[in-house]
This record gives sequence, structure tokens and C-alpha cells, in this order.
Amino acid sequence: MSIAYVPADAAVAINDMLDCCAVVKPGQNVLILAAIDGLHGGRNLVDEQTIVWIQSAVQARGAHPTVIWADMPSRPSVIWPDIPTPETAWKIPPIVKAALKGADLLINHISDLSSEEHLKEFPELLKELKLPMVRNMATTTGLLMSDWARTPHDLIAEIRYRMAELIKPGETWSLTHPNGTHLEGKVGPPGRGGEGYAYWRRDGYYRPFPDGIYPAVNPVGTNGVYVFDQMMPVWAKEIGVPIRFSAPVRISVENNQMTKIDGGAEAAAIRGFLQALARRIGEKNAFEIRGPHGGVHPHAIVSPAQCPDEEYREFIASFHTAAVHMHLGQAGKSASFPFNLHTAAEARGATFKVGSHVLHDRGRLAVADDPRVKAVAARHAGRPGMQ
Repeated sequence: MSIAYVPADAAVAINDMLDCCAVVKPGQNVLILAAIDGLHGGRNLVDEQTIVWIQSAVQARGAHPTVIWADMPSRPSVIWPDIPTPETAWKIPPIVKAALKGADLLINHISDLSSEEHLKEFPELLKELKLPMVRNMATTTGLLMSDWARTPHDLIAEIRYRMAELIKPGETWSLTHPNGTHLEGKVGPPGRGGEGYAYWRRDGYYRPFPDGIYPAVNPVGTNGVYVFDQMMPVWAKEIGVPIRFSAPVRISVENNQMTKIDGGAEAAAIRGFLQALARRIGEKNAFEIRGPHGGVHPHAIVSPAQCPDEEYREFIASFHTAAVHMHLGQAGKSASFPFNLHTAAEARGATFKVGSHVLHDRGRLAVADDPRVKAVAARHAGRPGMQ
């Protein structure tokens, strides 16, 4: 592995991640995690050169990097009808758990330990340890050199914060799309507590790089129809449907509850999954919708040359400004369910309004012309910016 030479584009992304997202400080013990299966076509995509470059850059900042290549537990790709229990769910490898306890900062390249989509055990442990985690999603050299990774982290953070500022509890929200989608409801209080939806991640325990999604609306009294024909790859795989559907799925919603799911084979699979989930967490939680929210990254599209893995390209595209998500199920409300269910059903090109603000208009963001966003972009001339 080459340590001495790092291409200029990759160095830009790595420096941005370590200085603006991770905020690495001299003397810190920095744990860098990667999964062995990701080197050989497994679900935790990564390459060795990326890890070497990041390790070297951490060391150059006077911190102490330790790299662990973990062998993640094997498990079925599709998680139903035998939905895991707390006893049968896969666990964090003990060596990884022990290493976390000795770290001041975690730079994580394992999608199985994402904190958002998988084990509740993982974010709960990070919170217990007060351990900040940078989730580096630019896990290969090709991705590090993409416009997606080289877009200034401070710019995406600014866009995210300004979008979230527009979400006010008590306002009416609506989601529409030419495909027949029309949902409407009220904005409830933010799920994380506090006074509003807007918060900076720079001092928090979860610091994704590249960042790309603003906080989801806590919906109240939602009614209407949601039509979609694709799903975020991690959950498409675990439900057992393709990323892009053979036929659109049409979900009828009454007072936040999914009352009818129509469509082809994908609709049948989603319906079966939610019915199986209901046997674990109850009908109300299983058939409750949550969201909407969407992407804020203008460059979250990478080419096959930059990332040959189609599923990972689609994962990245879910952060694009054209992507709006609704989530199916509220498994997080059940203490006995081991996963943080995150079924992100996408309607790309939707129009999303909150009060008088049009947050998304077929890919255009409400804050595109905000002078505060433009000021941050201007500080990074020559880097990918707003389109």
C-alpha cells in the first residue's frame, strides 16, 4: 500500500473529513474501523488504500490511530419472516466493543455499524461511552476523489442547518409528486427534543461524512397517498425487494397509519414484512409512517468508474437534493426490537412544502439562494459547490 503519495483530490476530501467533520486533535486515540468482507464484494464496501491514507493523515495531526479490520457476523440478507429477537440478533464483535472503550474518536467504515439503519446496541454503546463517531461513507479511493466527497463539509452542514430551520412545529406540511403522491399533515415536535429541528453536528456524537440529509419531520395526522418505485438499498435488501421496483407501490395513509398497500410483487413483499413486524412490535407501530425529509447534497451522484457497486451508488444518490424519503414503520418505539428500522422509500423529484416554504422543488432546495449558504460556498472557490 502506498503511504507517501495521495492524489490531490483524495487529500482534499481526507483533510476536510479530519479537520471539519472529525475535528481530530493531537494526542487523541483514534480508532479506525473497517470490515474484511467489504474487500471481497461483501456489504461493507471498503479498500485498503483508503484506510492507509486516513491512518497516515490522522498520525500527521499528532493523534494516535489504531486500525481494526473486523470480521462481521454472518446473517441472512432478508430479515423476515424470522425477524430477529434481542436474543437472536447479531451482536457487535467483542473485540470491536472492547476497542471502542479505549478510543477518544471513532472513524467508522462499516455500514453494518451505521447507527441509523441497524443495531440499536451500537448507538446506545456510543452514547454510553460518549464516543464521537465519524461515519466515513467515502470508503474507497474512487469515492474519495469524487465531487461528492470533495464538496466542502462546511457547505453541506450549512445547507442542512438552514433547511432544518424552515421546519416549524405546528406548521402544515405536504408532499406531492407527478406519480400521484399527495400527503399532508402537521409538523410535530422534533424527535430529538430541544427547541427546534435545526442543530449542528460538529460537536455531536454522530458525524457523517459526506453529510447529506436534514432531520426528518415528526408527522402528525398525516393523510393521503404515497407512491414510490424504489427504496434505499440497505432496506430493499433486508425486506427482499430490488432497489428499483417492477411496479410502483401505492400506500394509502389515514392519520399516520398505512391502511392499504397496492402494487406488484414489491407491494406484496412490503406488506408481508410489515405484517411480520407487527407480530413483534404491534400493529400501530409497524404500520405507522414517519418522515418526510430529504437530501441536501448537490453532488451525491457518482459514476460507475468511481464506484462499480450499483447498490452503493444508489445509496449515495439517496443524499442528493432530488431525493425525498418516507419511512415505513416505527420500530424505534419498541424496546424489545433490536434494530432501528429505517425503511427509506424514495420519491425522487418530489415537491415538499412546510408552511409557506418549498423545501424541495423537484431537486431545487429552498436555501439555494440563502446568502449564508452562498457565503460558505464562496469561501471554497474551486471546490464543488451549489449547482
